Amino acid sequence: MKTLKFVALFLSLFFVTQSLMAQVTVSPKVGVNLSALDAKLNDFEAEARTGWHAGLDFRIGDGVLFLNPGVQYQSYTARLMQDINEDTEVNFSEETTIQSIKAPLNIGIRVTGDNGLLGLHLKGGIVPTYVMGVKEVNNFDFSTDELNRLTWGANMGVGIDILFFTADLTYEKGLTDFFAGSEGKNNVLSLSVGLKF
Repeated sequence: MKTLKFVALFLSLFFVTQSLMAQVTVSPKVGVNLSALDAKLNDFEAEARTGWHAGLDFRIGDGVLFLNPGVQYQSYTARLMQDINEDTEVNFSEETTIQSIKAPLNIGIRVTGDNGLLGLHLKGGIVPTYVMGVKEVNNFDFSTDELNRLTWGANMGVGIDILFFTADLTYEKGLTDFFAGSEGKNNVLSLSVGLKF
């Protein structure tokens, strides 16, 4: 009798797991991003520019609505500028990179269904971002101490699937200040391409 219960429990777990796995799509992606951010810090200015990202997105659910969490490694360039003399136009600048981890949590809507030749979907949600590190630059005292390590954004985007290829265009509106002790929210436009499994 115990063996029969064990077999029944095992089969039930197996079928539930298979059903959930059939509803999960995994999508490895890479892409480019443009940041609109500038701020006046202690004795220099910082301005974010272009960068790249790579990560995984998941689509959970096979109906019109689906859950769309993900995780991405992001690196982008920041230009640091400093006036040598306030009375002159002379200044110098350097570039650094800021590395962070993003974990977007979106809700998606399938506009044209799924698993066809062409699929269109919309998504939106929240994006926590954690700054992992900053490349040190000579002549500038710029480190992770200048940044808020954890920031939040609101995310919206559109995606298209062609067979097993996928592409997304996403806009993230910064909700919290990017720099510690200075106003300035990071708004990011991202284009990603990847595969859909």
